[in-house]
Amino acid sequence: MLVPKTEELVANPYRHNGRQGAHEFFEGKFREVFRKAREHARDDFPTSVYYAFKQQDTSKDGQASTGWETLLEGMTRSGWKITATWPMRSELSNRMVGQGTNALASSIVLALRPRPDDAPRIDRRGFLSALKAELPDELRKLQQGSIAPVDLPQAAIGPGMAVFSRYSGVLEDDGTKMTVRTALQRINAILDEVLTELENDFDSPTRFALTWFRQNGFASGAFGEAESIANARGISLDALERSGILTKGGGKVSLITPGDLPSDYDPSVDPSISHWEVVMHLTRLFDDEGVPAASALLGLVPPSVDTDLCRELAGLLFKLAGDLKQTALAVSFNNLGAAWNEIARGASSSSTQGALDF
Repeated sequence: MLVPKTEELVANPYRHNGRQGAHEFFEGKFREVFRKAREHARDDFPTSVYYAFKQQDTSKDGQASTGWETLLEGMTRSGWKITATWPMRSELSNRMVGQGTNALASSIVLALRPRPDDAPRIDRRGFLSALKAELPDELRKLQQGSIAPVDLPQAAIGPGMAVFSRYSGVLEDDGTKMTVRTALQRINAILDEVLTELENDFDSPTRFALTWFRQNGFASGAFGEAESIANARGISLDALERSGILTKGGGKVSLITPGDLPSDYDPSVDPSISHWEVVMHLTRLFDDEGVPAASALLGLVPPSVDTDLCRELAGLLFKLAGDLKQTALAVSFNNLGAAWNEIARGASSSSTQGALDF
């Protein structure tokens, strides 16, 4: 009771004349903290900040985290540039958060460096051009690592904010400075564009399956619609049925769920193997038997199949399952993507051992 509370850095409406006053007090003091830290920071060492704020507010633009935006706004306005945002597994592993939010099953570690005092300004168009030029390559680098699909949007904020915060200001058309909230919306939009563009790299059966999954999930749909989608991709529904991707009958078509796939599948002798089949069978095996079984199957996939694309497909399917509100499926695809590097290492080891045995 005797500890002074007046200067405590909390947004308490009872101490600061209501909610707005509390917000202004917190934001102003927060910037002051980072401004003073900036004065004593060294250019040759990064500064790391651990973030574990989970308050959510809803705006007309959707759901956003006031605390997260205050954090980033305070840093950028205090002379810092943000070079990375890394998810850190500190919460319950089974916690699932919907798409479009800034709170995840992870806490966040941010890496900062002092922004030069003479950093230039840039207009909105220049900022968006820089984002579109740099963010796709950075996202692909993140996908090569062990970033779980559920954490990719959060990790993508790092390279996106690196572009935003390298400038002393991003000017809107009316001359005002762009807010962090607007910058985050643009970063997320470009992330969605990059994930969508990935579909062009997949084989025809996989592109069909993705389009059908986006519309219907694993539920049945009209035969005529499926036939139109297949024809547009130069493939027949009969071929897709023979390959084990879908079932058709009674004027209906549905994709085969991972749980309904045959347990004796051997990708090494599949004459019509696709990225979709590989990911579906891996999802089934990983859910049922874990990494060793998934590694054994991946080791049998012929070299003609780009397994990096299979990993990207798992991440894309996580997003689509989340959009369809199919949480259990999203969890399965996320778990597969998160464990991909371990599965791939096991597949490489089993392939090497097989060659030695031969």
